[in-house]
Amino acid sequence: MRIALAIATLLVIGVAHAAKLPPPMRFNLVQASCNAPAPAVAGPCSATFRFASGTVVMKSLREPQPTCPKTGKPTEAPGGTIQMKGVTKDGAAFSGSLAAQGFLKTTFGSDPNGNCELHNLYVPNLLSLVGTVSCKSGKCKGVVYPIQCLPSQCADTPLVSELGSVVVNGQPFGPILVLDDAGIPFATPGTTVPVSNEP
Repeated sequence: MRIALAIATLLVIGVAHAAKLPPPMRFNLVQASCNAPAPAVAGPCSATFRFASGTVVMKSLREPQPTCPKTGKPTEAPGGTIQMKGVTKDGAAFSGSLAAQGFLKTTFGSDPNGNCELHNLYVPNLLSLVGTVSCKSGKCKGVVYPIQCLPSQCADTPLVSELGSVVVNGQPFGPILVLDDAGIPFATPGTTVPVSNEP
């Protein structure tokens, strides 16, 4: 029996003088399941892809990193890393690329000098992270990055991003989702509960 757990963990991004950052958060990946039309039961969303194990590690950042001050490119502020093993397509070890995405709910704090247009703003669950997972002979890894950098004038504005949910074709999933090569949900954070053989 597979149960995808709801995740409501915080990614805290503080100003430069803030306390020590929390450690990276590590989540196990499980096969994404979709509801099938009645009378069929729920099963894997992807008909062709499977994997043996996988993890996603979400990073915490400190301002001004989210504003990408050095290059202006989101690659300055990686949001997380993804690793998977035993990835197969139609039973054969997979080599190629997979897309990854994540949704965040973000709340901006007060801006000390009032020049950040995002201060005191709440942004609902929106696509916030994207990346590519590269696979070779069933071993895959990749990085997800913000879809864009914060405005430079917001470097002194604290914010909190919560891991949200992903909705693909009407199906809700966890905050990070790996898609197969047809764009179908494949892997998402969660847990697997095995059946006990004990009486």
